[in-house]
Amino acid sequence: MGKANDPMLKGLRGKVGNLIFYERNGETYVKAAPRKQSQATKAKTSEPKRISQDVIRQTHAFLKNYKHLLRFGFQEYEVGAKAAYHVAVSYTIKNSFVFKPGSAWKLLDISKVRMSMGNLTEPDQAGVLREGSGVRFSWRDNSWEGSAKPSDEAFAVLVHESREGSRFVYLGSRRSEGSHFLNLDGADPQVRWHAFLAFSQENGYSKERILSNSVYLGEV
Repeated sequence: MGKANDPMLKGLRGKVGNLIFYERNGETYVKAAPRKQSQATKAKTSEPKRISQDVIRQTHAFLKNYKHLLRFGFQEYEVGAKAAYHVAVSYTIKNSFVFKPGSAWKLLDISKVRMSMGNLTEPDQAGVLREGSGVRFSWRDNSWEGSAKPSDEAFAVLVHESREGSRFVYLGSRRSEGSHFLNLDGADPQVRWHAFLAFSQENGYSKERILSNSVYLGEV
């Protein structure tokens, strides 16, 4: 992977020969296209490698549905050609899998997934409950502990039990308020949701945001 410095290549996108061109933050980058494996080669793949490939497959199958959330939640880690999504993929592969009982194969554990990552102080004593037509996120106001400030805003996420749909708010209630109500109008009241909560804080000078690690709150 590298920056395409030739002015003739600026803005080029897609595959050209064995190279893939793409654009990020106004810059054009190029990387080698992945090689296709023959069926014979795949048949010779060792079990550890097949397990690793399956972990990668599961990771992308899940995270591809939430790129819009990850762009916000991992925004601090976007540098040059490195996208927030790539950072989330790397974290998930390394930290969000458990072994199948009695097997070397692994399964994605959604409770170990992060929707955001950063050094801002995390929510404390957070919880989530059904309330009327939506869901109430709650937390203890831990303003001024660590890097937390009263004006930090809640990043509240609900992931559909099918692991495909979502409901969310990027900039919800402030940390000092202690709760945020997320409306679920139109949603099936029988559906279960996986809940995540984090906070973000705006830098007064750069206007960029720093985030906390998200906290998994269980199903609701």
